[in-house]
Amino acid sequence: MALLDPFSAQIVKLVRTMPDEALLALVRQQLDAASASVPAVGPAVPAGGAVKRPWQRRAAKRGRGVVAAVRPVAKKSAAVNKAARAAKRTTAGRQELLEAVERAVKQAKGVSASEIARATRVAQTRVASALRELKSARRIFQGGDRRFARYAADAKTAQYASLTARKTASGPRIPVGRRGR
Repeated sequence: MALLDPFSAQIVKLVRTMPDEALLALVRQQLDAASASVPAVGPAVPAGGAVKRPWQRRAAKRGRGVVAAVRPVAKKSAAVNKAARAAKRTTAGRQELLEAVERAVKQAKGVSASEIARATRVAQTRVASALRELKSARRIFQGGDRRFARYAADAKTAQYASLTARKTASGPRIPVGRRGR
């Protein structure tokens, strides 16, 4: 603790020896005095009576009425975006997508994400997010990774399909004219 001058030390000693009720009354009194000196929250009302916000003033300068002015949309916070995404995941359409992807995976014996997208006629990015959600819920399993990732109803089948895909891969395609170089 920093060294206090004698006057400050005496005030600290006085406050420490005060009864609780007296200390609370003093703090309340100080808070009331501080809030009285702070102006009310919000803009002051102009002489015309209507509050002019910056976007309303810009619209008036351009010759448009305040009614025609469109207030700019504020950016959503990260928490609001996260809540919106969570709500979107639980909609009926999302459940239908999850069921369709799960059905396509369980009908085949180890299938890739692009094959699932073709079978369900859904964009591959949406299929990928559905696969992630189904994997985290342990409704399907993934074997392998990246281009050899295969999905199946159980982990053993998925792993076997991934190994088979890795063994039968043809490798990079090299044009005919460039092989000799």
